[in-house]
Amino acid sequence: MYKSSDLMLILEPDPESRGLLCAMAERLGCDHIEPDTLESVQEVLAIRRPTLAVLSVDRTDVDCLALIKILADHDARPATLLVGANSPRVLASVKRAAEARGLPILGVACRPLDPIDIENMVSPRLLVAPPVAREELERALAEQQLTLMYQPKLAVDSTVVRIQGVEALVRWQHPRRGLLQPRQFLTAVEDYGLMSQLTDFVITEAVRQAGQWRARGLPLEIVVNLSTKLVKDREFPERLAVLLQENDFPPQFLVLDVTESPSLDDRNLLLDVFARLRILGVGLSLDNFGTGQSSLTELYRMPFSEIKVDHSMIADVAREHEARVIVKAIVNLAHDLGLTACAEGVETSQILEFVRSAGFDTAQGRFFCEPVSAVEVDEVVRGWPSMGPAATGSWRMRKPRDFDGATTTLRTIRTGSADGK
Repeated sequence: MYKSSDLMLILEPDPESRGLLCAMAERLGCDHIEPDTLESVQEVLAIRRPTLAVLSVDRTDVDCLALIKILADHDARPATLLVGANSPRVLASVKRAAEARGLPILGVACRPLDPIDIENMVSPRLLVAPPVAREELERALAEQQLTLMYQPKLAVDSTVVRIQGVEALVRWQHPRRGLLQPRQFLTAVEDYGLMSQLTDFVITEAVRQAGQWRARGLPLEIVVNLSTKLVKDREFPERLAVLLQENDFPPQFLVLDVTESPSLDDRNLLLDVFARLRILGVGLSLDNFGTGQSSLTELYRMPFSEIKVDHSMIADVAREHEARVIVKAIVNLAHDLGLTACAEGVETSQILEFVRSAGFDTAQGRFFCEPVSAVEVDEVVRGWPSMGPAATGSWRMRKPRDFDGATTTLRTIRTGSADGK
């Protein structure tokens, strides 16, 4: 592990809380600074890029929302912890405003701060990998050091929960540092202009692997995240058509996830590429919907086939009535437009029950299964859900009921298992 030597910004007026945060930063080996004005924050950002920020929502002398804008405008985007004594609804609104500007939010903490909880949220962000060199990435692409893991995607729109497909997730088997997660190298991939090559690799490998599954009697849908550079490449649909034909893979079993991005400024080119992909028969999913980037206008202008509601919004439905109302409205909007709706980040039985009651068509998340290797996909699908010799390959549940926010128990009947996990 490598300790971060970067900076923690602490903007917390309460002396006790501030002392706790400074002591924690010192114990974890992280530099820290306590700017007391927006101008001093800008001075810091002119020379350093912070790793972490602790922002007081209810501080009277520094505007929290203005500070969030400054961090986003400087492209600092530190992992951010929001602190305050306000109502949960106010804190949740500030959290959403920060996420809409691209700030990764560690969490929201109410005073008095719990030092153990705070350290558990903050410390993982201080364990970072050393920088990745361009030569390392080019070698990884050339020497097949990259590999794919697969996250199951489940159909949840009936009494039977079944595995409908898998999403391809890239990993890097580094020769010295072991298995690297995307967050450890994707920024470098973008910075070095290698994202198109990486996406080409992922799509090619995923389609090839999915073709092998089909040959073994596993007709799984395959989901791949599409680089914004390829979204702006008018020749990409033609190259994809050739790839699908070479692998004898039906285009309707491929779904491309696209995240709305400010860089996608040529709407005419975007519409051209998307239309060509849909004419080809490939599915097109608007990813991370609900994070503040996606425009409702795009839903009827662009030929999407699916909306994927972001995991941050799905997580909020367990505790916020407003989130449940909005998510249900998104599902209804999707269906009224003839689109399917997928819930990302389903991690508890309570959230799964809400997802089903809200009318989602599909769902993904660790509640069902962690990402697995290609070899393990066979085992997971054929043994779903109990992995036992008499598995039925599905979950049978009661008819979904309206979710009122109370703690509920999801009743499942699983061959060989009764715990529903």
